[in-house]
Amino acid sequence: MVWVHEDGLDVSETRQGGRRNDQLSIREKVIDLIRNKATSLPTLPVIINNIIVTAKSDSTTANDLARFISNDQALSARVLKIANSPYYGLPKKIDSISRAIIVIGFKEIISIALGSGIFKALTPKSKDVLLDMNELWKHSIGVGFASRQIEMTTKKSMEESTMLVGLLHDIGKILFLIYFPGDYSEVLVKHHEDGIPLYEIEQNLLEIDHSEIAYMLMKQWNFPDNISIPIRYHHRITDCPFEHLNRTMIINAADYLCQSAGIGHSANINPERKDEVISALGLSAGQIEELTETMKACRDQVDSFLEALS
Repeated sequence: MVWVHEDGLDVSETRQGGRRNDQLSIREKVIDLIRNKATSLPTLPVIINNIIVTAKSDSTTANDLARFISNDQALSARVLKIANSPYYGLPKKIDSISRAIIVIGFKEIISIALGSGIFKALTPKSKDVLLDMNELWKHSIGVGFASRQIEMTTKKSMEESTMLVGLLHDIGKILFLIYFPGDYSEVLVKHHEDGIPLYEIEQNLLEIDHSEIAYMLMKQWNFPDNISIPIRYHHRITDCPFEHLNRTMIINAADYLCQSAGIGHSANINPERKDEVISALGLSAGQIEELTETMKACRDQVDSFLEALS
């Protein structure tokens, strides 16, 4: 039997302690949405699942990865388009996945492929959503860009999946927008009225915030901890496990930089600056200003990257 959500979403009947789905809290509905195979949550294409397995395996070769991606013409075309985008600034055009792996790197191509596949899976076909999805994706791409800039400025080791973590850090908002638009509309109104950080209002009104939803989805899709955990704690730094703290702080600071630079729109009206995070990363006030200006100059690159993903 199917029950109809108050916002028009068809969801399978679920019972927890004898209650029907329409009597569950938003948190419980989110958990059901992600874990219940009978819901309409998009599933990842087989090729993307294969690439996630590839990312976790030490035995997969560059030839294996090239074959996985090349067998899917649409994905292959998007990966090459991104590899040849201004983000990488390569002097010569890359015309094959094998060449892209050699020039850009094995793990970086995995990140590009995963980001592209998830972008396609989670971008709603309907334009009738509460936020401009292009602007939300631009913000997310910008966070990936800014994270790289922070890594270079602080001379921290460059992580291949930095762009991917930035790209996916706000996907919980997309699930709210698609599946719980009525409830999330109340969150957005409250945020604009009170100016309280968006994730705090999500937690107060819905009992779950967008970063936790994203984490649940990442775990359901078997993503590694070095991607899912920084996404989970990018607003709640003090709760983050120590081994993932550095990357989590980078994502937090990059989020602030993009909002300050006006790169896309994440639904937050007030950029939240955590000075303790900036200090822990070893960034000065002058460097934050420089990084903000750098991000303002990256708008065309962000637009190009979004166009390549589409």
